[in-house]
Amino acid sequence: MPTTELTRPAQTSVDWEAIRSLFQLSPDYIHLGTSQYFASHPKPVREAIDHHRRELDKNPVMYIVKHEQEYAKKAREAAAKYLRIDDPDQIALTDSTTMGLGTIYTGLNIQQGQEILTSEHNYYSQQEAIKRATERTGAGFREVTLYRDIHEVTEEEMVENIIKEVTDRTRVVGATWVHSSTGLKTPIAKLAQALAKINRHRDEENKVLLVVDGVHGFGIERESFAELGCDFLISGCHKWLYGPRGTGIIAATPEAWQHVYPVIPSFSETMYDIIKGEQQPKKVNGTHMSPGGFHAMEHYWALPSAFEFIESIGKDEVYQRVHELNRMCKEGLASMSHVNLVTPLDDHLSAGIIAFEVKGMTVKEVVKRLVEKKVIATEAPYLHSYARFTPGIYNTPEEIKQALDAVHSLKA
Repeated sequence: MPTTELTRPAQTSVDWEAIRSLFQLSPDYIHLGTSQYFASHPKPVREAIDHHRRELDKNPVMYIVKHEQEYAKKAREAAAKYLRIDDPDQIALTDSTTMGLGTIYTGLNIQQGQEILTSEHNYYSQQEAIKRATERTGAGFREVTLYRDIHEVTEEEMVENIIKEVTDRTRVVGATWVHSSTGLKTPIAKLAQALAKINRHRDEENKVLLVVDGVHGFGIERESFAELGCDFLISGCHKWLYGPRGTGIIAATPEAWQHVYPVIPSFSETMYDIIKGEQQPKKVNGTHMSPGGFHAMEHYWALPSAFEFIESIGKDEVYQRVHELNRMCKEGLASMSHVNLVTPLDDHLSAGIIAFEVKGMTVKEVVKRLVEKKVIATEAPYLHSYARFTPGIYNTPEEIKQALDAVHSLKA
């Protein structure tokens, strides 16, 4: 590739080689697709899963009866601590972002004559959950353009394009923290602040709720739940958090939980009260909204290990590492005449996903050719698709350079 001087990650006290050694990723490939797709478990997570699996295999009934409520509570407590939420009961446990979105939109108290407003750039899971909810209730659903040109987009433009479309009918704004199509990061906190001004003039039953698909910011970005300012933050834990596969969370304010109904019966402590003939609690929280049934319990119960893993490195250090590797990669791609870099260079407008095109090649061809060169990229599953690199904490600057060399070699 051209001898462009790339911004390399700064020296820190973190031993990134030691972090990398905790993953069992094949050394035969450069893994630049895994972090945003499906996690490889680091050693602490693997060990936690294995511990619970061994105990379940020894005595499934006794282990579940003894620990089910305790370990679910520990998982909620770990998520609450990570997001700096005081009350862990405001966390619901799910299997994925998709399950979380379906749980909230299906359970949402929305009426005919009201509407859900979203960006047209949201992922399939959120848009389909909204469609099903509005078809069932007779409410409206509108998609609006978030920006005119992604190469010139600003935070202010994104917020303005949503806010100007809010009407008296708008009950929910559905947003995406980091778009998996383009890597664009939405200024959730600024959007929440703008909606708060509108909500000052509305009663509680008609306030505009902000529902956020947060999966591609969660595990990278540093904001607490309160700093984001949304009503619902929905995320899987098996991407950038490197948590147990098949786990996710919903975080919500106590007020926001009162606007949804449980869709799937919970196996929380409430279950036993209802069996005794008591009524459903009048005040809903995250425990009531956690879908019940027997999940892969060893994965659910190992969830605290993922939060502890990220916090043992340091949230600031993780943020810095991911952004620096991504900046290095984006600068390299931007310097190539045969590449169209889609994702903004600015850290305020991006996180860990890099979307790009190679002139004269389809996305499938790009991904296939890169795999042949032992570099794993992914294809964004959208109508207008891009190739994606997603550097994570186990990647190295040397791997980024090798991946850039591979892309450079695709020049016709």
